[in-house]
Amino acid sequence: MTSPSQSTDRSDAGSERIESRRPISRRTTLQSLGVIFTGVGAGCIGGSGPSSDRIRWRKSIRGQPLLDGGTLYVMGRLTLHALSPTDGSKQWVTEYSEDDFDQRLCLHSDIAVDDRRIYVPGCDGLRAIRRSDGEQAWFVDSPLRQGVGVGGGRVYANAEELLAIDASSGAVVWRADTGGDHLTTPAATADGVVFTNRVDGVVTAFDVDGERRWEHRTDAETRGPTIAGDTVYVAMSTEPGKAGRLLALNRADGTVRWTVDTPSPKRGTAPVVDGDAVYLGCSGREHGTLVALDRRDGTERWSFTDENSTVYEPAVTDDAVYAGSNDNQVYAFSRTGELLWQVETNSVVGTVVAGKEFLYAANNERLFAIDPS
Repeated sequence: MTSPSQSTDRSDAGSERIESRRPISRRTTLQSLGVIFTGVGAGCIGGSGPSSDRIRWRKSIRGQPLLDGGTLYVMGRLTLHALSPTDGSKQWVTEYSEDDFDQRLCLHSDIAVDDRRIYVPGCDGLRAIRRSDGEQAWFVDSPLRQGVGVGGGRVYANAEELLAIDASSGAVVWRADTGGDHLTTPAATADGVVFTNRVDGVVTAFDVDGERRWEHRTDAETRGPTIAGDTVYVAMSTEPGKAGRLLALNRADGTVRWTVDTPSPKRGTAPVVDGDAVYLGCSGREHGTLVALDRRDGTERWSFTDENSTVYEPAVTDDAVYAGSNDNQVYAFSRTGELLWQVETNSVVGTVVAGKEFLYAANNERLFAIDPS
């Protein structure tokens, strides 16, 4: 790929450097390559790996999948993939080099998207990549500690401060002192952002102009927040590996709606809200647990315990709930908690994403497309 011209200016808000077209290593547009298919009813997908008649294709890609607008995005260690969700063929791929970074594993896999760009957080800053062709739109030179939240034309990122970044230009609109290093991925909407300080257990909400709206102290280790309607849901680990709690806060003023005891929620995950239920993936010393709670008051509806130590953040559709586990399985449940099926993947499944046709699961070795029907 030819190197684009580089232009650099400084944000008035501070020292973050905004680069409109910082060079990347290379980008290529490919056709359907390297995908292994299996027909309906087949017992093996070829080569090494799991055997299941539900697996429709697989790719040797490691990273958390994100499905949006008919494209499946996966950020591997040094490569951003844009794939067809139907057959796994590559729409484009953007590759980086080890030489681009001072640290290994610098790019985080927990990417975010809006209607025009993909946001890739890293130890050196935030990259905005065009969805159309994989080219870089802008770069904010401020090392990030976690993933980013997207909402209302803004990208909210936890660096040394909480940054509100204009999604179109990459300009830093405002910054706020968050007073902590161990921060989680922010949850953003059109009128503001909520984030948690994991160690100190402080939940903070900011208005769209950067004014602090409210603050709530939990006095427990927190996970990332989830905003749904007029409520903010925050999972806490009161005794890591043993016990936890789920907190529902009024989004307007931070007052407590309800709180319930749960197993210890997995680090790096957030509550999943769908319809009238809240789902939480949890860890334990001997078993992991998936918990389904009533959204109105936190009453437990059902739970599932795996044969290992962790059930990860689930994906929810109108008809089913899907979750990966440390026991190398992908599980499918009805919305009432009945186990529908399970698929062995031969490695820990940390992320699942539900699409119109397939369920996409990522383990430590591969990305799978699974027929859920």
